[in-house]
Amino acid sequence: MKLRRDIILFGAVALAALVGGWWLLTKRPGVAIDTFADTYRRHEQASRPRLPPADAFRATVCASSPCVAIEAGGLSFIFGAGQGGADGLRSLGLMHASIDAILLPDLSLQNTEGLSALAAASGAMGRTEQLKVYAPNGLVPIVDGANLMASTTQQPSRLVAGAEGEDQGLSGRLVFDSGVVAVRSFGGQDRGASRVYRIDFEGKSMILAGCQSKSADVITAARGARITGGVMLAGAPRLLGGKSACTDLGSVLSAARQGGLATLLVVPADPSPELPEAIPAWQEVLGSENAPFARLGLPGASLDLIGLTVPAAKPETP
Repeated sequence: MKLRRDIILFGAVALAALVGGWWLLTKRPGVAIDTFADTYRRHEQASRPRLPPADAFRATVCASSPCVAIEAGGLSFIFGAGQGGADGLRSLGLMHASIDAILLPDLSLQNTEGLSALAAASGAMGRTEQLKVYAPNGLVPIVDGANLMASTTQQPSRLVAGAEGEDQGLSGRLVFDSGVVAVRSFGGQDRGASRVYRIDFEGKSMILAGCQSKSADVITAARGARITGGVMLAGAPRLLGGKSACTDLGSVLSAARQGGLATLLVVPADPSPELPEAIPAWQEVLGSENAPFARLGLPGASLDLIGLTVPAAKPETP
């Protein structure tokens, strides 16, 4: 009995020491400051600008407005220039001085109102050379206007319309080629039209489609690609009383299936995911489409193609 009492007494003393130590550790002066400093330090490290790794091939949604950052083979592209895109890139550590190009699916206000902010932010990071922008016809006056707006800030990077190659029909138009990473555009030749981009790197392809991109252009862009993923903006007419200015989610998923995409990040175009009630509504709509290869692309979501090894099943050509 005495041994049992000793064991119980020892356990009680040990428990009291643990509780007392925990209380002293958490209640000591300055613990709240230390906790805040540690949290701030981790956030600062996460948002610190980092250059894209040479072996990376991924896309990251950087804002609730059109903005997707693509890292491919050590290069960096921004798809869409929506409002808040520059801030989103900074917070994710994806804004730096060596962005290779901005890719615009169309020239709507939604896709261009953040151009001047991107130019200013890249310049503030130390960029000195011109930042190329690729888009459908009619880009020059928009670039000029963005440069004028950016000139009011300190050290902006000057935007310039990138020179593009000739249209090669079903093979698209080559707009960028580093010898390792190639970017092609499909459709969107007429003023006011929307285009689709395909980025190729080491046998894999990433399809980028805007809010008003045509399903036929998505399917054409995916033709000939072996392992394919995509990031596409979509509308949700079911959430807006049957009306949407964007290609509806069902059509986007149908195009992805026909193009044989193995994985897809669907970025909500309307209603805005900034509305708290919109996110569960979007998740419900996407879940009802029986598309296990697709997931919702909210700000911060990423699509990594490096680990994608299963070839996409292509539809038979007639």
